[in-house]
Amino acid sequence: MKQTLPVSLVLLFTLPAAAQTAAPDTAGIIGLNEVVVSANRIQGERKLDLPQQVDVLSARQIRLLNPGTTADALLNSGWVFVQKSQLGGGSPVIRGFEANKVLLVVDGVRLNNAIYRAGHLQNILTVDVNSLERTEILNGAGAVMYGSDALGGVISLYTKQPRLADSTNFAVHTSNLLRYATAAREKTVHTDFMLGWRRWATFTSVTATDFDELRKGRHGMDRFPGFGEVHEYVERQNGQDVILPNSNPNRQKFTGYQQLDVVQKVLFQPQVGVRHLLNLQLSTTSDIPRFDRLQTYRNGALRFAEWDYGPQQRLFASYQLELTRPSALYDVLRLTPAVQDIEESRLVRDRNNARRDENTEKVRVLSANLDLFKDLKRHELRYGAEVTHNKVRSIGEGVNVDTGVKTPIVTRYPNGATYATAGVYAAHRWEITDRLILSDGLRFSNVKVDADFAFDSPYNSVKQNSSSLDGNVGLVAMLPAGLRLSGLVATGFRNPNVDDLSRTFEQTAGTGQTLGTLIIPNPNLKPERVVNYEAELSENIENRLLLSVTGFYTTLRDALVVRPFTTPDGQTTTLYNGRTYQTLAPVNTNKARIYGVSSRAQVALPAHLRLDGSLTYTQGRDKTADVPLDHISPLYGRGALTYQLRRLMAEGSVLFNGRKTVAQYSPSGEDNLPQATPAGALGWYTLNLRTSYQVTPRWAVQAGLENILDRNYRVFASGISAPGRNLFITVRFER
Repeated sequence: MKQTLPVSLVLLFTLPAAAQTAAPDTAGIIGLNEVVVSANRIQGERKLDLPQQVDVLSARQIRLLNPGTTADALLNSGWVFVQKSQLGGGSPVIRGFEANKVLLVVDGVRLNNAIYRAGHLQNILTVDVNSLERTEILNGAGAVMYGSDALGGVISLYTKQPRLADSTNFAVHTSNLLRYATAAREKTVHTDFMLGWRRWATFTSVTATDFDELRKGRHGMDRFPGFGEVHEYVERQNGQDVILPNSNPNRQKFTGYQQLDVVQKVLFQPQVGVRHLLNLQLSTTSDIPRFDRLQTYRNGALRFAEWDYGPQQRLFASYQLELTRPSALYDVLRLTPAVQDIEESRLVRDRNNARRDENTEKVRVLSANLDLFKDLKRHELRYGAEVTHNKVRSIGEGVNVDTGVKTPIVTRYPNGATYATAGVYAAHRWEITDRLILSDGLRFSNVKVDADFAFDSPYNSVKQNSSSLDGNVGLVAMLPAGLRLSGLVATGFRNPNVDDLSRTFEQTAGTGQTLGTLIIPNPNLKPERVVNYEAELSENIENRLLLSVTGFYTTLRDALVVRPFTTPDGQTTTLYNGRTYQTLAPVNTNKARIYGVSSRAQVALPAHLRLDGSLTYTQGRDKTADVPLDHISPLYGRGALTYQLRRLMAEGSVLFNGRKTVAQYSPSGEDNLPQATPAGALGWYTLNLRTSYQVTPRWAVQAGLENILDRNYRVFASGISAPGRNLFITVRFER
């Protein structure tokens, strides 16, 4: 059922206290001395000591970026490429890997589940950007510490933690904001507060956001005038679907949605060295219109009257026991059992058809992580285990929008399918000398998939049981004059999940002259495996200048790609929901390669200035079919100049992407060539200005102008045009 979310009925409240948050300090550079946790799950290490490239987005950086969503924070950092098919979207791409090949982790618990697909995902939006304490982006294979799915990397999201009172018996801190942005007429209200005693502490966060229809830019498409304009849309009137003209073609109809996010944590420390943490999270949305589908034409007219993702809901609960009293087996022990209930759906109705197809998926994920750390003088040992169990409930109903009568339809997945994983790992760090550090690790993983088809399929069931042994070895050398050289070899794998093995999905609709394409299940898939090689050379001069260049080369074996497929009965077409389609299916290709280079620069300048820059270049090719690999982003990066003096902070930045020609698109369809210009994805850049002023110790005002030149552009593989000129204003109150 279509739903909306009354986000306007949220109470914003504050609590008295005596704390304040200072503006970010740009005078110095943290750089390689920053402590990160994602690379080792527990007891963080300095970036300086890690052979793997890690980027850290702190709460202060997020505050300055002032993004509407977590996906926007990653995009505007310049470190991660992000694809969107609708306003309520955001699919991160790391080193040519996307969706279920990038692992998302929240507070140490994996978000990836049995139905994470290979295409484009918006699940990262279920993590509230206003509740984040930090985000760590682990680039490259992360199988040793995280198991399946971490082919391109790991995005670890850490929400704010409760804090115990220190010098007093009771402490309170609250942070609140109101934000308005013009491009999507975004309205956001957020409040969070912490209560701390000597042994107990709580953290509560609530964010409600209302996005209206997104306006794209007006300038910069001289070669293709009118690109991205929306001239008409479908509306239901008096029981009929009517095509109406759009009064403002730059306003992308049916892109708005609402979202509500809640985080509640309770910390109990009965004695020093023993901590108990309860972590509850809820994220829910209204229906999210799939913009690119709503602008699909068939026989010269709009095909769909409705194409929405139903409310995207994530309910998360974890308990964490942390022991920091040294023993013979560990110095730190962390046990984290968790349960997640995820619900998402697709609501699709063709124009002039009264039946709306509603496919609903519900996934329950049970998991437990055990992580231990032991310091043995020049050696450090990290080891542990992880188990997960996913159960999928898939429901299909056809609903008559006039009468409300419901009829069964084909489900997207087998109802009752299960996906379970188990793994044990050990990682070792050896400080050979003060200038030479060796890191190594091993992980054994086992994955089981069990699905029985209850709908018309060429197969009856899928049963898989596969194992994987993965490892890494890396070396860091501190050279004279502030130089640092590191190298790493790491393996990784991704086991096919329920989505890969059993999904039925219409990829393209087809026209009167051509057949549409339908992706059907293929139960004969094998795990994808990678070997990642990377080396980094960096220069750090007195922590005022940091330059780094990282080169990477990844071989991908048994890569999953979508290709034309012949069913067991010898057919190349399939009859599905009353239509005939050309049959496609995911298959393992023998070999692919991905390589590239990324660079980072941080420079502290005189006169309270700081310069930051990043650049990433990636290439990938399916060597078996000798065609471009999908999900390979064009050249992208960011440059920013920041000024800070007392209460004022200002940043001018440029965000840019290179060009992607038609010849560089993958034939799989995942790159969404029909959504691009006839010349492919054009290169683009935006100029942006952000400011923050601390009016009083408690009140701060932020304002900014993004895409100052009002450029009209569409990010590679995206189905929606990017925001045009966007003025935002944020008022913050903290105590």
